[in-house]
Amino acid sequence: MQSKNLYIDIIMKVPLVEKNRKLLLTFLAPLALSALLSACGKAPEAQPQPAPKSWDLAVVKVATAGLPIDYTTVGSVVSDQRIEVTSRMSGYIHELLVREGDRVRRGQIIARLDGADVEGSIRQSRAGVGAASSALADAQIDFERFQRLYERASVSENEWRKVRLKRDAARESLNQAQAAQDTANAQRAYVDIRSPDDGVVVARLKQAGDLAAPGAPMLTLEVGRALLFETSVSEAHVAAIAVGSRARVKIDALTQVFEGTVSRVVPSGDPVTRSYLVKVALPETAGLMPGMFGRASFAVGDSPSLLVPAQALVERGGLRGVFLVDEAGLARFRWLRTGREWPDRIEVTAGLAAGERIVAAVDPGLREGDRIAGEVRP
Repeated sequence: MQSKNLYIDIIMKVPLVEKNRKLLLTFLAPLALSALLSACGKAPEAQPQPAPKSWDLAVVKVATAGLPIDYTTVGSVVSDQRIEVTSRMSGYIHELLVREGDRVRRGQIIARLDGADVEGSIRQSRAGVGAASSALADAQIDFERFQRLYERASVSENEWRKVRLKRDAARESLNQAQAAQDTANAQRAYVDIRSPDDGVVVARLKQAGDLAAPGAPMLTLEVGRALLFETSVSEAHVAAIAVGSRARVKIDALTQVFEGTVSRVVPSGDPVTRSYLVKVALPETAGLMPGMFGRASFAVGDSPSLLVPAQALVERGGLRGVFLVDEAGLARFRWLRTGREWPDRIEVTAGLAAGERIVAAVDPGLREGDRIAGEVRP
């Protein structure tokens, strides 16, 4: 204890600035502690090192394998066929009989238009047919009378020819009136708008009282049971995606991953986003509905990568790595940087080289420096 006090007294009496005094204390404190321990007659005890163990564990050589390069995009589930229901005639909508989500059958009446104009056209055409029929009957009587007079040479040929032309014109007028009546009657069929196929109403674009016109959709139907995943692919990867190739689709609302097939690649890109439309056919699945958001993964190439068994990866001191087997057969922990992971294998991006040997399945008791006596597996 006197030695320690002696050192402290010497330091405190030296005329130094505060900074130098602290620095001197830093270097002399261990000497004072050593002197103190020597004065007390005690020395630090060395911790015994555990003896290395020998393990019979399988050893594998790290090899390079070609792994697919995945390209992931986002998109939505859509129906394979969507129909925009429109009217073939202009008229105010009297009533819409369906709403979004309703299922409809082929031929079912889904909307009705105001048919007052159509009924008026039918009555007008019917009157025209009646007038044309009367005119034809009168012209026929004149024709027959003039024909008899012409046969007796009581009228000239020119007069008889004009009567005959008048009869033929009345007949053509009747034909036109009948055609107009047929057209008016056909318009009556368009007052009731029917579903073109079995499907589901997904959009109601008009309301009762709105004006329906040809080309203006009133309802949107999704028909058919086939569903597609629609996504956009960049121009850098569209050449690697072909019709018939496989794609994995993950829908956020569902837990499973679907194995789909590329059914369509639209060869015309968007000039703004430089992307191309790709559609992936999905299997029929309960709960899968149009509009769901998801992600599609396409294999666009291969890249050489190092793979290690998933059981070979362990954590030591907060670091993930493997136990390398050196030339002497001793285990050496090697920290790794990993990439993609699968249930049975893991990609290594840094820390290993092809041909090095590692423990295939690590025992929890394995430590640095233990001897490995297992066989090397291919």
